[in-house]
Amino acid sequence: MIAGILGSLRWSLSLAAKFSRVALWSTSLIVLLTLVSQISMLLASFLPLKVVILLGSERIPRYFPEALASMDQNVLIATLSVATVGFFVLYLLAERLITLVTDQATRLLLAKSHKMVLFENQDETAASAYQRFSRTLAGGVFVVLALIGLFVFYPEMGGVVLGYVVMAAFVLWALGTRSEGFRERLETRLSQTMTLTGGIGFFIAFAYLVADFILLVPPGLIVAIVSLLLSRQLLGRLATIAQDISSLHAQRVKIDALFFHGKVLLPQPVREDKTIWPLLEPGSRGDWVSGMLEELVNDWQGLERIEWHPSGVHDVAALRVVGKSATEDQYLVKLFEANRKSLGLHESTLLSEPPRELPGPGFLGSTKVGRFLCVAYALPAGGPAVGMTRELRPMMQEIRVHLLSVEPQTGLVQRYQRSRAVLWQRIEPTLLKRLSVAASSEEQLRYVDLILEKLPALQLHLKDLPVAIVNPEMRPVDVWVEARTGNPILLNWGRWGLEPVGSGWTVDAVLSQGKGGEERLCDALARAAETRPSLSGIRPEAAELAALVSALEKHCLMQQFVEALELLPRIFQCLASLDDA
Repeated sequence: MIAGILGSLRWSLSLAAKFSRVALWSTSLIVLLTLVSQISMLLASFLPLKVVILLGSERIPRYFPEALASMDQNVLIATLSVATVGFFVLYLLAERLITLVTDQATRLLLAKSHKMVLFENQDETAASAYQRFSRTLAGGVFVVLALIGLFVFYPEMGGVVLGYVVMAAFVLWALGTRSEGFRERLETRLSQTMTLTGGIGFFIAFAYLVADFILLVPPGLIVAIVSLLLSRQLLGRLATIAQDISSLHAQRVKIDALFFHGKVLLPQPVREDKTIWPLLEPGSRGDWVSGMLEELVNDWQGLERIEWHPSGVHDVAALRVVGKSATEDQYLVKLFEANRKSLGLHESTLLSEPPRELPGPGFLGSTKVGRFLCVAYALPAGGPAVGMTRELRPMMQEIRVHLLSVEPQTGLVQRYQRSRAVLWQRIEPTLLKRLSVAASSEEQLRYVDLILEKLPALQLHLKDLPVAIVNPEMRPVDVWVEARTGNPILLNWGRWGLEPVGSGWTVDAVLSQGKGGEERLCDALARAAETRPSLSGIRPEAAELAALVSALEKHCLMQQFVEALELLPRIFQCLASLDDA
């Protein structure tokens, strides 16, 4: 931890040197304006207290300065009120000037670095980084001046505040060094931690002030009030400095690439111990995998071997595990990075209580491995379909038809539709109006107007359709083939959904036999209706409408508006056929 602090300090000094060489006067002006802003805010907070005291007194209190005590009370109240407004306006002007000078200095720094556009919003990132740096520098100057002022006018309070700052820094450092949980909190909740630390420091200063007035020899009341307000701003500024330094360090790679000639934009480094990869090392995965399966599998007899299984999803790792039983039972263990936890939970929602005949692995359970979600499945005897080149296309088609015949439970449907938008809810006027930008004829413009006019009827037809389970991630790497039956199952269900029957089928499957002998949707619907009674009364045109609208949505989202416009005539044919029935 000390090495990290020292490294951060060295980098901060190099950044300061860079900014000082290129934008010395701008940085100095920002520091000055920040000090004016802080002092103005301090006075704008202090003077209203004096006005309230004067309003509640019959005469000017004796502890007021002699120059003020000689004034008429009403005149003094009016003067202090005007001064309060003036200092607040000065604070606002200083903040506005800080923004203007920061923007100008940022443009100068970017121009001097002679870099290409590196990433989105890089100007905003550069301005934010420079502003944070300037604010940190100005905050440091303010803290030093505030401490000097406290030691000059109220040395006891200065000693209390400085002592608390040193003690708090030591405690935070010690806890961060010894406790991994606290270090995690500092990294993820630094703002809350520093705000709490500053708040505790203010109440300690307040408690000392009360004790000083009751038990010891206090200073003048004005000095005490100003010292208390100054202590609060000082501690708040220290908390802000810590947060700004942390934020700058978190964007170190981008800042280096923006402002330093010898630095290029590299992928943001991630601490290895904060990822799933140390858990996947051959020397460490055996213990937690075996321990997990021992809890979930009744007749677990030990671990035979672990093989890597390509999940096909970034930040999701999969291991194929073989047990020591006589039949060499196989299992699939998935480990999800923190940013992919939602995929694991969504997958578990379906597979923990799967609909009957769902072509998926057998769910064993889920648990936490460290801070990561882990899900285990039982695999039937067999192997991956990768390598079965000729069989893959028929397998994919068989799975697609099979999913049509699976009847999702009523509870699952209700839960899903309470949580996520279905196709008929996602097709809305704003999306369809964009088609007009690609219309190249009056006829196509009429089509756009017509689809908007018929949108309520279209949505109603889609809403009346039964829903089917769809899996947009049907890739060869996700297919497992049972040895006994030869049936394929899907191993990846992280993005499953419930859509009107026909959604997700290709346009080729709607219009013709399709490429490579792809089965027509109407034929697949007839086959699925043999085992799923709720499909028996569904007209093929309704399912085709769902497939076409699903394709329309996909083209619109990808801004393939020309292809989307080509689907409209066929959509109108399906609507006309359904309306005439």
